[in-house]
Amino acid sequence: SGGRSLASDLPPDLQDAVDTHATYPELFEAAFGDAEISAARIAMAIATYERTLIPDQTPWDAFILGDTEAMTPLQIQGWELFQTTNCVACHSPPLFTDLSFRNIGVRPTAEDTGRQQTTGVAVDRGKFKVPTLRNIGLKPTFMHTGDFQLLASVFNFYQGPGAAGNTNRDPLLPIFISPPQRDAIINFLEVGLTDPRVAAEEFPFDRPAQSLKEK
Repeated sequence: SGGRSLASDLPPDLQDAVDTHATYPELFEAAFGDAEISAARIAMAIATYERTLIPDQTPWDAFILGDTEAMTPLQIQGWELFQTTNCVACHSPPLFTDLSFRNIGVRPTAEDTGRQQTTGVAVDRGKFKVPTLRNIGLKPTFMHTGDFQLLASVFNFYQGPGAAGNTNRDPLLPIFISPPQRDAIINFLEVGLTDPRVAAEEFPFDRPAQSLKEK
């Protein structure tokens, strides 16, 4: 109940749950059958919630399902161009990620060893998991470092050699795309892959304010 006292604007389903079950033991009993609270159950509860967050109502999804007017001509052009680039090798649909780990050369390898810290394998140095491009139009920054604020800057970076001192850059890079083609691809990414429910924070992507600082 302490966490609930710091939250506001609870979605109706969440409000009903906490009104019916006032304490964490009651909530756990309703979900799991008894009041035991454990790290495993907390993890299962979070994972179950996260599995409801599927942003599959983008213009691209509607277009792929046969609605030829779901995307604009520019976005369709961007989608078609996107498929001809090396971008699609890592950001493959429908997830728009292949879940692989890649070193794209954002930082010197010695300063940012990435996945090598987990595996201990030299070939993994500087690699990070390929993120999805879904809802990328809602992101304020890009790359694992947050170095870029514009997708155009990301494309410019991919055309260059990467950071000095990066010795393990992915062989798919650099990628050269002309400015008009890049603009069409960016429009497709920013609009065509945005789920309007996520943008509007509508169910199931609604949420309470996380703290008093958000008020």
